[in-house]
Amino acid sequence: MTDTAIPVKTKHVLFCHCGGERIQADLLRMIDEHLKKMPVIVTRFSDLCGIVALRRDLLSALFNADAEYLVVGCHLRTMNLLFEQVEEQAGKPSGFSHINLFESTPDQALDSINRFCCNGEGNTVYHEITEDSGWPSWYPVIDYKRCSACGQCADFCLFGVYEKNPNGVQVINPQGCKNNCPACARICPQAAIVFPKYKQGGAIGGSEKIDEIAEQSRQTRDIREILGGDIYNALEGRKIKRKSIILQEAMRRAQDERNMAIRENRH
Repeated sequence: MTDTAIPVKTKHVLFCHCGGERIQADLLRMIDEHLKKMPVIVTRFSDLCGIVALRRDLLSALFNADAEYLVVGCHLRTMNLLFEQVEEQAGKPSGFSHINLFESTPDQALDSINRFCCNGEGNTVYHEITEDSGWPSWYPVIDYKRCSACGQCADFCLFGVYEKNPNGVQVINPQGCKNNCPACARICPQAAIVFPKYKQGGAIGGSEKIDEIAEQSRQTRDIREILGGDIYNALEGRKIKRKSIILQEAMRRAQDERNMAIRENRH
């Protein structure tokens, strides 16, 4: 009887060098330099949020069943929500180890990386995936496990970020979101909207540790502050205002196209 060797899985570290301000820059640099020495495959994302929104096709090629993954970045809930948006679901990692840089000390993070990489294949393969548009990649991510499809976020948003359809609510225009504005998440009755770069943390910031009673109390205060006493009339008013903003933007684009056509015909 011969022993059958168990194949060793390739080890792959996915590191989000967050483009926001929630994780200390010194910690990100230290993790980055440490990973460059590890005997594993390392993929460094300049900003995972921006890449998921604008270059998600690059992500599916990273994942395969023969690899073991360590994801280094922010909350696990946030990472799962971002990976769920990868177009080729067969390529999405079914499971991975995780380091939350919000909650780990530098020594804890380095120790976890060392333990994951200790049986690496001996060669460092380090590459980067960047998103260089200059956009701060501030936009909402919907947690569909919590979302009730009430559409309140879509009614509230003035900038066409959301769309209501028979399948629920979807984020269709992430770049339309206004930087550092989490108002739609603040009034969401299910705490189902995550802004990964939200500095105040909590459910809106992607934490998986959600105090439901505290969230209900916060939502009540935020709805009163943002929408006043009559939420339904306030949302109706915002829908009318959104239509006006969209019409004005369409008129502006049409005028720009007309002016460009006139200039081209003159040449």
